[in-house]
Amino acid sequence: MKIKTTHFLSLTVIIFLIMGFSRNQTEDYHQIGDIKYSLLPPNTFAKTQKGSWALLDGKPIAEDQKLYTLLEQDFLLDIFKDGNGIVKLPDARGSFIRSMNINGQGNDPDTKRNVGSYQPDALKTHKHALQNTIYKHGRSFKGDNAKDHALKHAYGSVWASVTKNTGGAAESRPKNIALYCYVKVSN
Repeated sequence: MKIKTTHFLSLTVIIFLIMGFSRNQTEDYHQIGDIKYSLLPPNTFAKTQKGSWALLDGKPIAEDQKLYTLLEQDFLLDIFKDGNGIVKLPDARGSFIRSMNINGQGNDPDTKRNVGSYQPDALKTHKHALQNTIYKHGRSFKGDNAKDHALKHAYGSVWASVTKNTGGAAESRPKNIALYCYVKVSN
């Protein structure tokens, strides 16, 4: 069985076009949406990177950027729209990055979050057990008995004590290092 030269050339051209198209598509969107942390400020960072990178600082995403196109193709633009309908990057300034729950599985109790969504400070519901003791005429009243005795005999509220931490910080946080946070928006 002989293969005609024209058939062979046609088949070669088709394979080349298919492979070339696939490679261009992959390269066209290579690393779009990837996040990088850096010590370098934006102007210096831009000199060291291929493609266009933007700070995750809440600025609008331009419609001509590949990131916008990918979000649009996957119907994710609405997640990134603000109250005025403007598509914006998440604002990661001063925030910790938390890995996304996949299919509601993971350590974030908020299972209905969208990627890129902001989550404010919160304290888990909890209580503190106080052990107060009231002494009156040689008798001691502890715990709930102290509270009941204080209420019945108008000693004031022994349970309304406030701990004031005069040496504390403005927030509760783990040890951390501040870095610039960038996202690749175009090649």
